[in-house]
Amino acid sequence: MKIYFLSSEPCALTVGEAYLGLVDKFERFAEINLKDNLFVRFTPEKANPLGFFLNESVQFTPPDGCEVYLLDGALAIYARDFPPRATALNVLAQKRFDCGTLTLFYQGALQLSIETAKGFFVSTLPPAFEKAELFFESGLFFLKTPERLAAYTQTGKQVLLENVLSCSFENGVLSARLPLSDSLGRVADCKWELDEDGLRRTQCTLLQARTYNGDNHAQTLRDELLPFAFFESVLLGADVSPFLSEELLPQAEKLKDFLGHFVAVTLTPSPNVCGLVYEKSERLFEVIPFTVTLEQGKIADVRR
Repeated sequence: MKIYFLSSEPCALTVGEAYLGLVDKFERFAEINLKDNLFVRFTPEKANPLGFFLNESVQFTPPDGCEVYLLDGALAIYARDFPPRATALNVLAQKRFDCGTLTLFYQGALQLSIETAKGFFVSTLPPAFEKAELFFESGLFFLKTPERLAAYTQTGKQVLLENVLSCSFENGVLSARLPLSDSLGRVADCKWELDEDGLRRTQCTLLQARTYNGDNHAQTLRDELLPFAFFESVLLGADVSPFLSEELLPQAEKLKDFLGHFVAVTLTPSPNVCGLVYEKSERLFEVIPFTVTLEQGKIADVRR
């Protein structure tokens, strides 16, 4: 079976006795028989290595710290979370409010402790929040950097974790513009009503940051992107009618039901085929290819 190896950090990759080189988010692959039960090790520079035996169980139970993606006749293993080397406590920031205290600290990973009358809670955060501003707004605790925003309830529940281009608060409403990692360069203008139990999104408008029209090159680029952009639009909950042919347009809602609940879209060597990523269980995903038929720059058919 073909096995793809990826990593969130640059790593030295060994499989059995063989050194396969460096691996990061650009995959390496090898033909491996899972019955050989070879030992795999991802060794990063600034963390402890991840190691596990590669056998048939990996298709059902991902190794600790890894995500597994089931492909058509292949597997992809993504080493995501590495055990840290340093475990000493290092307090980065602390702020006291009338309703509780926030402490941002490193102990192996970046963590936030929340101490309120309702208890003591600890949550792990991405390293990007290392220099975050801590504040309290409309019943919720917030951490903000120029590019990230997180929110927690007074019971320690994380209710928001987003990349942001800008944000503001007014009369118990959070307004934020979110960058979307999609092929058409869209952004989302969103609003949430805030209270101590969490956030309720009341508005989400997609804005087109980049358009394709005019010259022939732009039109060719649009045709190549169209299947991928269509699946991304379904994922984002955007209007898909501009992508569909007149015959398929009345079936737009049925088409969304046919595709089901997927969590990501991947490219393939063919622009008319995209892989939709479905979550089977914690850290285990299945990638299913869908083929799009184009007629005169519109989608006329989608099949699995």
